[in-house]
Order: sequence, then structure tokens, then C-alpha cells
Amino acid sequence: MDYERARVYLDRALAIAKERGVIVTVAVSDEAGHPVALARGKHWHGAYMAIGKARLSAAFRKPTKDLLEQWKDRPLFPMSLVDTFPGGVTLNSGGCPLVENGTFVGAIAVGGGSPEQDDEIARAAAQWDDAKAAAARGGKA
Repeated sequence: MDYERARVYLDRALAIAKERGVIVTVAVSDEAGHPVALARGKHWHGAYMAIGKARLSAAFRKPTKDLLEQWKDRPLFPMSLVDTFPGGVTLNSGGCPLVENGTFVGAIAVGGGSPEQDDEIARAAAQWDDAKAAAARGGKA
């Protein structure tokens, strides 16, 4: 995941949030969960929250909402992850893996709305296909 590609996802998530009237922070990470692009919303802590959601989604290659549901009967397991990952993770909805042409390339995370809004915006931005992403970059694949 390079910066230009990350910006396409970031800008898409911001546009979706704006359409829905929600001010959000968006983080895009590479496949290892390292931050590549970030747009901070109105809260100082939003950047840390979004980066942590992206890191969690990247680590397990699943939406964070799905992970929390998967672990609901094992609360100690996700809690053990908070300090295990360098930089920590955020145990909340709003992170989603990014898959392009069947290949996992990173994760996107959204924070600032309700958990449901964050999840919906992240999933919508992640589902944005390669053709639209290329068009947004001026036709560059």
C-alpha cells in the first residue's frame, strides 16, 4: 500500500462520511498494520483510535465488528491483544480489510461516528473497486 493508493481510500471514506453528515477520522494501513495515511476528525484521540482499529483489522484480515462478534464469548482474548501489538489495537467497530483483485493490501478504519456508522463507512470505502480507484487517480492503476 503506497501513499497515493491509501489516499484514494481515505478520500473515499471522508466523502461517504460527509454524505452521511458525520465528521470522522480515517486511517489507512499497509498489510502489516503500519499507518500509511491519516485524516483526523474533530477529536485529538481519533487518530489513535482509528490507527488501532486499522491495525487490528490488518492483523486478522477481518472487519473489527466481525472480530468483536467472534470473540464475544472470550472477552479476555481481545483484551490480551491491546498491549501485545506494537502501538496497540482498538477494540471497536470501524476497521475493515482492503482487498484488491483477491489480494489483501491493508486496512481502513473510521472513528468519530457511532460504532455502526464507523463500520458502515469503512466497509463502503473498502468495497470501492479498482476501476473507480484508478479513475480517481487520473487513470493510473
